[in-house]
Amino acid sequence: MPQVKSEGIILKAIDWKENSRIVTFFTDNFGRQTIIDRGGRSMKSKRGRLLTFSRVEIEYFKSEKSGTGYLTEVELLEAFSLEKEGTLGRLTFASAAIELLYDLLADDDPQPELYYLTIQFLRFTDTVARESLLPLFLAYFIKAMSFLGYRPNFSGCVGCGRAREETALTGANGKEGQFYFFTPERGGLVCPSCQMMGEYYIKLQSERLDRIYALQTASLAEAGTVRMNMSEGEEILELLTAFLKYQTEAKELNSLKFLEKLRKAQI
Repeated sequence: MPQVKSEGIILKAIDWKENSRIVTFFTDNFGRQTIIDRGGRSMKSKRGRLLTFSRVEIEYFKSEKSGTGYLTEVELLEAFSLEKEGTLGRLTFASAAIELLYDLLADDDPQPELYYLTIQFLRFTDTVARESLLPLFLAYFIKAMSFLGYRPNFSGCVGCGRAREETALTGANGKEGQFYFFTPERGGLVCPSCQMMGEYYIKLQSERLDRIYALQTASLAEAGTVRMNMSEGEEILELLTAFLKYQTEAKELNSLKFLEKLRKAQI
């Protein structure tokens, strides 16, 4: 039973038996790992404490017979208090990111780039101005989906490959300006020639698409300086969650409940 060392963040913890729990980690070197923390809920436990929204170093061993992991050591490396102005919003966004990872990560599938992106996201969530929390999360959401193989295409038509500019439509009265259609099912913009009967489309005004594309291509540091109003953010988030629902064929994701949390947070 070789000892394994990883660093990671907690995705979910479930009480198990009298003083133990089952903890799911997102680790830097082995991806998603579910490990039993025997006696971890006991005040007599000599191991370090497992704290939500923190980066920890863990040591564990896996049973060669069952493959079950058992935690042996914990060391706190970095804690994200999320206590600056707008704490409720910070907790909401951090929780949504963790829910997204728990729902979509596969066991034993290393995702080191996504892991370090998540650590960076939690650091920024802990420190940026409250007005920047929404665009920061949206940028993380798009990037995380891309790492997991669900990259939305906002640069051109997913059917024929035409450039974004060639997929634009103009309102009949000329007052509406340019707009685009996004198909969550096929995962991108679609030109009029490639639209299909019965397919669901989301209408995007030109300035909204510009904003989404900017978030997709920006670093988290850049996204952390953007200001965005709630209605604009909700519209973008509805598009992204619709895309994710179609792409993952999930009937309901915990992260989809984030819209209600967002309204209550009023960041």
